[in-house]
Amino acid sequence: MFVKSCWPLMLFAALVAAAGPVCAQGTEAGRFLSVVGDVRVGREGAPQRVAQRAAEFYEGESIVTAVGALAQLRMTDGALMSVRGDTEIKLERFSYAGEQDRNASFLMSVLKGGLRSITGVIGRQNRERYRITTATVTIGVRGTDFEIVHVPLQAGSREVPAGTYDRVFEGVTSMENRAGVMLLVSRDQTAFAALQGTTPPVLVAPPAALFGQRTPIPQVTPQTRLMLTPIDAPGRLERSAISPTIHTAPTATLTPIQTAPPVVTGADKVMLIAPTLSPITTTNTTSGSILLVKPPK
Repeated sequence: MFVKSCWPLMLFAALVAAAGPVCAQGTEAGRFLSVVGDVRVGREGAPQRVAQRAAEFYEGESIVTAVGALAQLRMTDGALMSVRGDTEIKLERFSYAGEQDRNASFLMSVLKGGLRSITGVIGRQNRERYRITTATVTIGVRGTDFEIVHVPLQAGSREVPAGTYDRVFEGVTSMENRAGVMLLVSRDQTAFAALQGTTPPVLVAPPAALFGQRTPIPQVTPQTRLMLTPIDAPGRLERSAISPTIHTAPTATLTPIQTAPPVVTGADKVMLIAPTLSPITTTNTTSGSILLVKPPK
């Protein structure tokens, strides 16, 4: 009698225990479309799991990729992401309840390495709530296809100085340093912000060691199959991975070019012509990008 009467309670307790870890994961943010090489996922202080195709990715989790690896994901708001090899990123915040969700938000930190992303609904409709941060800058978007690479101090070199690089393929991004200086980055432009927080971000020629081969982006068909773009293949990605041993780029010491004096456009902000950093053999030219300097509070 005792076994029969306790059986429903025992079954309920087992179900609760089984569901506990799943509930603790938090909000599902997306799923892996493709995994190449060693890719790990997990939370701080908890054992990491091996990333697998079609597996979930949750708010609060980190993705860590080995050199030469590649992880491609589709977020629940339709955004597509390709995470490079030798990268560590963390999804700090993700909230999305459908296209009518005006409080949807996306906040990701890049500790090292990089990712390429085509933004989804959040990046198009809630731009002020979409942010990617590094130790150097905060990146905002206006609906775009872009790639961010953060080179830590120990991985920097003469050809690829340490700092954050932001390359835009379509649309516009904003790069703001810790001093509040913001640079708008347009299509086919690459911006760079050094590790020094007060150094304004500038436009540069994209270092070949980082961007010599474009990171492939996932293309999802109605049958949810994954096809890599023909511009690259996973096996070739290792050549553009962040590594202190890479020395494939031509000598391209970044030297700022003199620009026109500041143009004051009002008491609330100052607009500056953005200086272009380019190889020392390049002719002296300037770009049309704009630096927005926030006024002191």
